[in-house]
Amino acid sequence: MWLLKSDLPKQLVGYGIAGLLAAAVHLAVLYALVEFFFVAKTLASAVGFATAIPVNYFIQYHFVFQSRVGHVRGFLRYFEVTLFFAGVNTGLFWLLLNFTPINYVVIQIITIITVAGLNFVVNRQFTFSAQSQ
Repeated sequence: MWLLKSDLPKQLVGYGIAGLLAAAVHLAVLYALVEFFFVAKTLASAVGFATAIPVNYFIQYHFVFQSRVGHVRGFLRYFEVTLFFAGVNTGLFWLLLNFTPINYVVIQIITIITVAGLNFVVNRQFTFSAQSQ
């Protein structure tokens, strides 16, 4: 069972650090696009998510999961997973933005936290796992 592997605590900490860095990029792009370039909030959220992808991939591949999966296969898997979660992020962001009075930056933080846990499990078990080659 994957929860019993000894590398899990180290991976969770690394994933948290990678996630914080990627979230900072995501939030900075979102905020800049909305406040300085007057881009629609949902579109700005999607662009922010896309901008954080290379940061997150690099850190997860090399430091969090120390993957031995080749970059072509690893990035294609990562892209598939990330595309799905980009849809979840954008959909949830749009719903909360349009049906709650919550500030858009807080909404983005909520969506990042929601997506992060599921994303860790999928990336650990599928994207960067040598067993799923």
